[in-house]
Amino acid sequence: MKIGKIDVSQLQSFLRAEDWNNAHSLLDYAQSQAVTPDDISNEKYWRVTVLIHEERYEDAINFLKTNAASCNSQCLVQQELANLLIRLRRDREALFELSQAPFEDEMEDFYGLAIDAKFLYFYLLAKSGDRSIKDRLSEIPDDYRHITMDGKFLTKSDLAALIVR
Repeated sequence: MKIGKIDVSQLQSFLRAEDWNNAHSLLDYAQSQAVTPDDISNEKYWRVTVLIHEERYEDAINFLKTNAASCNSQCLVQQELANLLIRLRRDREALFELSQAPFEDEMEDFYGLAIDAKFLYFYLLAKSGDRSIKDRLSEIPDDYRHITMDGKFLTKSDLAALIVR
């Protein structure tokens, strides 16, 4: 399957094989062929994905910050930054990054990304002991399920339970 100028199945096989040189070469080619804003955004997304698979978290953070403007969804950028910072055990920085996310501005065009970033923001606030989100839980759908970096599901009721602790 091609997304923009990126052959995603080929890229995924490079990721599984940990063939970083070919993964970056494919992305370099995609970058040279990128014409539309979507092409550019897709190349940036997959570049960060490769850096994350390489466990080059600081490089991924720097890349995201440098290239945020060319990405379609700023909520996705802020959430990726937050997830990377959480991996590095820098939760306060992750919370700050998510506080910059334009949740409401992106609800119409990028609902799934915006609500996912908002949930993670609320989760980090609750985890830090901030009880103020109790009044904002209605902003999260009752049936919403957030998938964590390690594949676990969190729900609105998990957030509520975290607040009462």
